Amino acid sequence: MSRMALDTLIPALRGAPPTDADWTSVIEVANRCWMTPALFVALDGCGGPSGLPAEARDYLAFIHDRNRQRNLLLRGQLLEAVAALNRSGIQPILLKGAAIIFSAPERKLGARMMSDLDLLVEEAEQPVANAVLAALGYRAAEGQHEFWRPQDAGMLELHGPGTVSGLDGPSMMDAANFSSATCDAVQARLPSATLRALNLIVHDQIKDGDYWRGTIDLRHLYDLVELAQMPQGVDWLHLSRLMRSRLRRNAFETQLLALRDLFDVPIPEGLGRRLVPRVQHWRRMAQIRHPRLAMPLRFAGAVAWLGRRIRTKDVPRFTATDFAPRVLRKLMQGRRQVAEALMGLHLGPKL
Repeated sequence: MSRMALDTLIPALRGAPPTDADWTSVIEVANRCWMTPALFVALDGCGGPSGLPAEARDYLAFIHDRNRQRNLLLRGQLLEAVAALNRSGIQPILLKGAAIIFSAPERKLGARMMSDLDLLVEEAEQPVANAVLAALGYRAAEGQHEFWRPQDAGMLELHGPGTVSGLDGPSMMDAANFSSATCDAVQARLPSATLRALNLIVHDQIKDGDYWRGTIDLRHLYDLVELAQMPQGVDWLHLSRLMRSRLRRNAFETQLLALRDLFDVPIPEGLGRRLVPRVQHWRRMAQIRHPRLAMPLRFAGAVAWLGRRIRTKDVPRFTATDFAPRVLRKLMQGRRQVAEALMGLHLGPKL
């Protein structure tokens, strides 16, 4: 696996695939980042698949078609749950992948890979929503907000106000931040593109520790690219004002620099000029471009992230006795997770 594979994957996602790409390596990186269906859609939009080797083209088409079938199942599951909530007077807010497949045009329905569906309801609506899901046959999972049924393609997560990354401020639930949307006579609310970007950035950078570990969730970064390209776009200046703490501002501007440098997303003048975000961005790019730096930098970041979680009492779900083995497994992953260990990319399923 070469870092050059990433240098091919990103231009391909932007609709400009190199003619001399090593597609085996590119597809391997795309697979590990959950980006294979999105790669097919991007190439299909620019006529790219016709220029690929037959095996690569057939593989991309196969994975895309299978993911599209799964997303159809997930959308059917989502519409059933939202319709039942509607009948009880609840119009839930759809988050992340749920918002995407609810409103996606037919051409992009198979592009996004996801593992579950995230819904948000008001605090007063939660008991009714729980009863509605129970009536549909859902069972509560181990997690506090997770529900599942054996016949479904994925879990359903039911969130309340204050439990969603970035949407925990008192003004975040204002009606002006959401719009009503309809799909097959089912009604839900969708966050604005700016609010969806806020959720993704805070979730990845702060909650999942990307800011400390110097990693990039390429799938979510690409989500931000697509949000920026929506008709209403993302109000980056307004988003910067919502990042009230220094930590959040640094994390936000670090992500903006990645969007600009990897996907040519224009960012407002003045954002991303401060020293700390620039150093963080350099560090993330160094972990991608220089594999020998990745392990010590990631280790130092993981220790710093763990220290912060202990200070904020957001303690990981493992004990001190198995912390060291987990760290060693993470650092010595070998070829199976080389895209993460050497390229600073997330491999695991994150919504």
